[in-house]
Amino acid sequence: MTYRLHLDPALHAAYKALLDDARRDLSVCLLDALENPLAHSEPYGIDDGIMRTIARGRVAGVIYIGDNEITLVQLNHAG
Repeated sequence: MTYRLHLDPALHAAYKALLDDARRDLSVCLLDALENPLAHSEPYGIDDGIMRTIARGRVAGVIYIGDNEITLVQLNHAG
C-alpha cells in the first residue's frame, strides 16, 4: 500500500529552506516511508506503530502514520 504525504505549510516552508543535501536526504526518507513506513523508520519513544522517526545524514523528522496518510510533524536539521 502506498501512503499519501501531508505537510503542514509551516513545515513545508522549513523543508524549502533546507540546504540541497538536507532536502534530498529528507525527500529520500519520506519517499521510502510512503511505500512502507514501518520498514523505513524507527520508533519515536514507545513503539506504538504510529509515531516514527526518519533520519538520513544531518536531517531527521517525526512522522505520524494514519490510515492512508503520513504526516510530517517535526523536522530537525543539524547543520
